[in-house]
Amino acid sequence: MKGIRRLLSAAEDWIFPQEVGCMVCGRALPPQDAEGLCMTCAALLEEQALEQAEAERGERRGIAGEFACVRAAYPYDGVARRLILGLKFEGMRRAAVPLARTMACLERGGEELVVPVPTTRRRMRERGYNQAMILAQEVAVRRGLPCADALTREDSRPAQMTLSASGRERNIAGCMRADERVLGKRILLVDDVCTTGATAREALRALSEAGAVSVGVLVAARTPDQAKGLPGFLRFR
Repeated sequence: MKGIRRLLSAAEDWIFPQEVGCMVCGRALPPQDAEGLCMTCAALLEEQALEQAEAERGERRGIAGEFACVRAAYPYDGVARRLILGLKFEGMRRAAVPLARTMACLERGGEELVVPVPTTRRRMRERGYNQAMILAQEVAVRRGLPCADALTREDSRPAQMTLSASGRERNIAGCMRADERVLGKRILLVDDVCTTGATAREALRALSEAGAVSVGVLVAARTPDQAKGLPGFLRFR
């Protein structure tokens, strides 16, 4: 009976297709729409990508001894922010698609392995997924690279978003471990948002200790004050 009901439901959806709403503004979209964005929101998102690209061209300050590169696809604002919040807190997994498309088109280096910033087991139980892993998988497919959840993170720390910049640094210090899959590899570390850079620096420490050759950071967005915590952008060496 369950099989029959599923078939009837699928037939009903085909004969009387339900409207799909834009992930940002809710405007109705055709059922076959795979992007999940109306033309207006898609155009606004593209403008944000151009805005971020221009900002990064003017911010090529070095990060000596740290990351091979730090790149962001968007500013953490407007349509991009709405997509990230939907992906992170509302189960809107398809929001990763437009974000990752732009991320994957940013400057390439000699990266060999895509690694997502890890979440805790508690967060995994609450959300059912790691939004950074979804972004990393999308980026990896578009760049033709393998993707591995080679980093793990302790559970017993407060959420980073509740803390000050200095508190974030202290809170996350020493909480990550990387496994043997990163040994001798050039890593592309993927996350949704970079705020102070504390999470990225902790991931860098863990990856370096496990034998990674270099670590580049790729995020969907950075906050306006992020430059204070993670100064500037550097091309892949």
